[in-house]
Amino acid sequence: MEVRDLIQRGNTLQAKFGVTNYNTPFASKISSECIISGTAVFQVRVIAAQVNNGHTNIYNNLIFVKFMKLHQDDDLNYIIKFSSDELGVINKTFISDDGTWHLVHENKRQQYKFDVTVHMDIVPSTTSFAMLHEDTELTDFELRGEDGSIRMHRAVLASASPVLRRMLGGTWREAAEGHVDVPGTSKATLQNLKDYIYLHTLPDVGLEQLLLLASYYMMQDLEQKCVDKLVSILTAENACDLIEFAAKHKVTRLLLAILECVQSGAVKVNEMRDHFLHGK
Repeated sequence: MEVRDLIQRGNTLQAKFGVTNYNTPFASKISSECIISGTAVFQVRVIAAQVNNGHTNIYNNLIFVKFMKLHQDDDLNYIIKFSSDELGVINKTFISDDGTWHLVHENKRQQYKFDVTVHMDIVPSTTSFAMLHEDTELTDFELRGEDGSIRMHRAVLASASPVLRRMLGGTWREAAEGHVDVPGTSKATLQNLKDYIYLHTLPDVGLEQLLLLASYYMMQDLEQKCVDKLVSILTAENACDLIEFAAKHKVTRLLLAILECVQSGAVKVNEMRDHFLHGK
């Protein structure tokens, strides 16, 4: 099985596979492990069989995929949507904790090629606080930024972050006063945080500051989603700035995701070099 044009950008992976049965009665081939966003492993397995009915060779091919969480001790759950134009598969969904090979296609060709697009996402919480997003009557806690504050619900905040849960459930001064100061954070970033907690939405701008807030409050799902979105818009022009940002703030998850993207060829090193040295 030949694998080529493998590109991994954030939480999306693309590749092309080629299979030829060289008149072998039975063969099983497994692709190398493809790491998606540093958090999950995707693999393809092809089983090829050939029999002769006395007149001609008959080929039977089965294509399987497997998707597994890379770090079993993290608290996140992931899904992938698997698509292939050549195989006629669109957004077939698999869960990372499944751990089995899933049959996605079968055919009777001796030689064939197929494309693969895999998009990974974190499984959203089944608990939704969307109906409370615009509520002001029941809000009982305040996040204060440098230029303004955001009102929220203690219970909702506690459910979103283990750091905030300890703060709100203990004897901390902030719990008694009903507010917490968030130094170096703007009101806009705090609003983005609220929008994600209540609505599971992400902004188009300001992702870097939201990522820092997610890391500080130990919100792994938000941190991963920010990383995925930043890498999905990675270019030669902004790659160096994002690498510098990740290194400065020790955001290892973002730094590794960028390096994986560059290694896969989604962003070219020579283009980064030209932009960094000459501003082209």
